[in-house]
Amino acid sequence: MLDWREWFSAGSGIDRVQGFITPRSVRAIRSILEHQDRVSVGGSIAEIGTFRGKTFIGLAAATRDGERVVGIDIFPDDVQQSLINSAREVLSEDQLKRIILAKRDSSSLEFFEWARLMGEKARFVHVDGNHTNLAVRYDIMLAASHMAKGGVVLIDDFLHDWYPDVTEGIIEALKVIPNIAPVAVIPRSGKLLNGGTKLLCVERSAIEDYRNLMISEFSELRPRRIMLAGATVTAFMNAD
Repeated sequence: MLDWREWFSAGSGIDRVQGFITPRSVRAIRSILEHQDRVSVGGSIAEIGTFRGKTFIGLAAATRDGERVVGIDIFPDDVQQSLINSAREVLSEDQLKRIILAKRDSSSLEFFEWARLMGEKARFVHVDGNHTNLAVRYDIMLAASHMAKGGVVLIDDFLHDWYPDVTEGIIEALKVIPNIAPVAVIPRSGKLLNGGTKLLCVERSAIEDYRNLMISEFSELRPRRIMLAGATVTAFMNAD
């Protein structure tokens, strides 16, 4: 059985799978999952835009008995098979049974279909799908529509140089979704092509818990409070 803590560690299994994620994003995901274990946040996990499974496989390993992990992607056949092969190499039979892969454009999913796929309300959704304004807005609304208490939505490529319309779509969505709020900007590290900045959004009852968690996790960076989409957000000075 794969230990997700090992997967989300520098130089570990995550480096075996093609994809884009920075060391700080890996740290953020690991810290969030550890926190959810400590305080017993339960629910399903999902990723919109799985590609070859670089993040998805670790999220699958983090599921517990009775939970499921849902992957949504348009999945060209070779990409889907690559993900499946990589998962089979490292995950146990029990972990594999928790995986649901939906070969869909997320924008075609109705809210009731999303809820049916997820089963239990979501404790963690990673949004990394189609990089357009309308698509990211819809993906965030999907994620928030079936969200567990203490759950998070981690949104990829916030403030991305190549996709400024994604940032606009993220902010527009967060202004109208009532049950989640942005909490922290996770700055990228290294080259942009290695992965972008992420925005951590959380179910509103857990805002300060996750804010403090990120400040503690990135204690080497200088934090600053800003206003974003009507919420107080912690940003960090990026020295890279």
